[in-house]
Amino acid sequence: MAFPNITQFKETMIDGGARPSLFQMSINWPASVTASSILAARDLPFQCRISEIPGTAQNPVIVKYAGREIKFAGQRVYNPLNVTIFNDESFKVRRALEAWFDAMNTRETNVAPLSSPTGDPSRGYGGTGIVTQYTKQGGTARAYVFIDMFPVNLAPIPLDWQNDAMIEDYNVEFAYQHWVPLEEYVGNAVVDAFRTGPLSF
Repeated sequence: MAFPNITQFKETMIDGGARPSLFQMSINWPASVTASSILAARDLPFQCRISEIPGTAQNPVIVKYAGREIKFAGQRVYNPLNVTIFNDESFKVRRALEAWFDAMNTRETNVAPLSSPTGDPSRGYGGTGIVTQYTKQGGTARAYVFIDMFPVNLAPIPLDWQNDAMIEDYNVEFAYQHWVPLEEYVGNAVVDAFRTGPLSF
């Protein structure tokens, strides 16, 4: 193979390459959490300024044979999803996230009103997330669905008298069971609702 040149490199970068700023994050809050989640679901795609395309990992199973390590494919590992969200003065998304935490474990009584991330969607605390990478022409380049996701860490919002030229934001860490490429998840009622709803993609 001849040493590659600039023209060959440009030919491999279809339409100039994917851009990290062209994305949208949507979350379908559990129906049982709070009525305010309807407003949060509407606003989040516009206020989520940082998300991520999920990675993937697999822990090998290692056994010894005749003094050597033999590796076999083991369990898939799904790392948390981290997002950063702008805060508006209504706190709509923040309020809905706080209510989501309350549904999993209350502040004072230490009880779990909703006990499972799966099962009946009217009772469980698991939601569905979708991150969509767009092309520069506005089409969908790639989209991923996060199954049975729920927040595990809601970061504080620092306050500072001298920060008068910026909008507040905060980080949220979500756990989930697994992710699936959108094209492999066709037919699911939750995803179909996203696809045909007012924030369709």
